[in-house]
Amino acid sequence: MSIAAAPQAPGRSPEQAAETTQTRLSAVPAPMPGALAPRLPFVVLVSMLLIGGVVGLLVFNTSMQQSAFQEQRLQEQATTLAAREQALDGELKKMEDPHKIAAKAKGLGMVVPQNAAMLRVPEAKVEGEAAAADRSATPPLHPKQAKPYSVQVAEEKARKEEAAKKKAEEKALAAKKAEEKRAAEDRERTSSDEAR
Repeated sequence: MSIAAAPQAPGRSPEQAAETTQTRLSAVPAPMPGALAPRLPFVVLVSMLLIGGVVGLLVFNTSMQQSAFQEQRLQEQATTLAAREQALDGELKKMEDPHKIAAKAKGLGMVVPQNAAMLRVPEAKVEGEAAAADRSATPPLHPKQAKPYSVQVAEEKARKEEAAKKKAEEKALAAKKAEEKRAAEDRERTSSDEAR
């Protein structure tokens, strides 16, 4: 094996050719102590922006979670208050029952007046003659019946008819399912007979 010499440029001596092929190194001046100073404000600004962004995101996320918790708590409170309102409305309807009001009034000793007098305010006149009320004028209270007997009988009849109708529907559904099952079994037998 032989090593071929690098081609020389015409008109140059081998020493000159060796000098040009070598890399020339030169000294780089040392950085000045104040060279980093112009970049320092930019680095500080970028760092502050990053830190501010992270802190802002944390604050935003925390406030959103607190808002979600508060919303959930308020929803539960609204549901509870709606249920309470409904219960109180039911109690109010029971208390507004005229039969209950009359029974309570009688229990307190109130009676129906026999003669009532009317006072006309603009004319400052009294119409009629007022008389003292006494217990003989108050009619006796009868126990309240929830529903008349005829209504109870009609409702019972309707319930029986509904039960009979439902039973008939269940029988029809069971018969339909049984028929479908028989048809499926017949198809299976037919397909197994054809396969043989």
